[in-house]
Amino acid sequence: MGLKEKILLFIFCLTAGTAWSTHNRAGEITYEQIGPLTIRATITTYTKASSTAADRDSLELFWGDGKSEFVLRANGNGQGEVIPGEDIKINYYIAEHTYPGRATYTLSFRDPNRVNDILNVNFPNSVDVPFYVETTFSFLNPQFQGLNSSVVLLQPPIDFACAGQPFIHNPNAFDPDGDSLSYQLIVPLQDLGVNVPGYVYPDEINPGPMNQISLDARTGDFTWRSPQNPGEYNIAIRINEYREGVLINSTVRDMQIFVDLCENRPPSIEVEEEICIIAGETLRLPVTVTDPDSFQLVKLSATGGPFQVEIQPAIYIGPDGYQASPLNAELVWETQCIHISDHAYQIVFRAVDNYISETNGLATLKTVRIRVVGPPPEDVRGQGQNNSIRIDWALPYACEDADDDYFLGFSVWRKSGSNPFEADSCENGLAGKGYTRIEYITTENNGTRYVHEDFDVLKSKIYCYRILANFARTTPSGNPYNIVESLPSMEVCFQLDQDLPLITHVTVDDTDMIDGKITVRWIKPVSEDLDTIKNPGPYIYQLKRSQDGGNTFTE
Repeated sequence: MGLKEKILLFIFCLTAGTAWSTHNRAGEITYEQIGPLTIRATITTYTKASSTAADRDSLELFWGDGKSEFVLRANGNGQGEVIPGEDIKINYYIAEHTYPGRATYTLSFRDPNRVNDILNVNFPNSVDVPFYVETTFSFLNPQFQGLNSSVVLLQPPIDFACAGQPFIHNPNAFDPDGDSLSYQLIVPLQDLGVNVPGYVYPDEINPGPMNQISLDARTGDFTWRSPQNPGEYNIAIRINEYREGVLINSTVRDMQIFVDLCENRPPSIEVEEEICIIAGETLRLPVTVTDPDSFQLVKLSATGGPFQVEIQPAIYIGPDGYQASPLNAELVWETQCIHISDHAYQIVFRAVDNYISETNGLATLKTVRIRVVGPPPEDVRGQGQNNSIRIDWALPYACEDADDDYFLGFSVWRKSGSNPFEADSCENGLAGKGYTRIEYITTENNGTRYVHEDFDVLKSKIYCYRILANFARTTPSGNPYNIVESLPSMEVCFQLDQDLPLITHVTVDDTDMIDGKITVRWIKPVSEDLDTIKNPGPYIYQLKRSQDGGNTFTE
């Protein structure tokens, strides 16, 4: 072989090796539980489309129980989907697996290489660092705790920023089971329990007061004010999922941010950010997008849980594609009782200009949180009887026919004395209000009113009551979980018939073994409450006392 052929062979091998190695940009693993011990897992990767030699028609998925399998790519007729105008390909690999028993497992996959020249990952040799993501989950007892699927991440893990301009991203996680979520910024991984080498957080490159990052653990907003150096960056976000305060799942997303040098300013979004609405009402939320660079066009999109619900999802009404600024749109959501939740639904509005290309530019996000609360039970009444207090309230209740048997029943709450607060439209339940639950779940009624009778009462007290409606998902065996309380009813207060004198005041005026004095005061019985037939008069007061606190009294 001549020198020319050797040089050509060397160049070919070098090119092929580079093409093979320059590949992974972003990704995550999600799953859906489809049986007591069976899941359907999806690996999602975003890769460098031009690295054709590194293109993966299958990936090895480790199930976490000692087994693994190579999973074929499912989208684009097995070829993946290239984003027009970008060097990015989206790939989905989907497979099902049945586990040997209930336990905690970690789904994972590892691919040899990331893309080259990531500024904050082993720079300048990020190409030598494996790409690895994982999702850890626990099988719950389906009889008592129900099934559980991972979060769905609705915002793509590739985003664009301009040096010197604020940048916001949100993975926009939606949990179909109604569990609570939190977000955590972590170091990207290259294997199970192994961080990538040479990692620095994005704000550690050209650090300073104008270069700061933060992650809102509640909303998932990742804010970077502001990137300084152009290039490609990677961050990793762990989304933790809790059911009744217990961590049951965590999903790691590894994502990429492109920072360019550009003379551009991001669009702005004007929209209300915190909303509470009573189930059954229609939400109409106006949104306006403006761009400080008047010659640019803007486009608005929206993702979030209200678009994912199966029954009566939200509708986005607005122009498609790029439009002149200002752009006006509206979110319309006819909320249903099945939407009632203890946790806010999130919608992420994304406004992008056309600075970079006809299909992309600098974007800004605005996260909107929507609480859907249960309506309060209405028209609570009652009356004191001889030895009980009877409470009743309106039948039907607005949400008693909620889809999927979501309505569980009512709970009855009692307090000695009044707490006449007016219920806040966003504060469900009665925590911290001084009430005690005396009936957990009831649907007892007489055909025209819901009713509850309280026998644990004394004639010397005033009792005040409120009613809550309760909602829950149920396991296949009918056990409720993720119970949600409605707004509280109005308060009603009662006292049994006052046919006895009520002692209201006792003080020791003088302490002496012989001439001690005590003052006693009482309220006279109410004449209308006296049963004069059963207990005819005349009536007298007899004041007696006990010497030792026992049951023997003398005048």
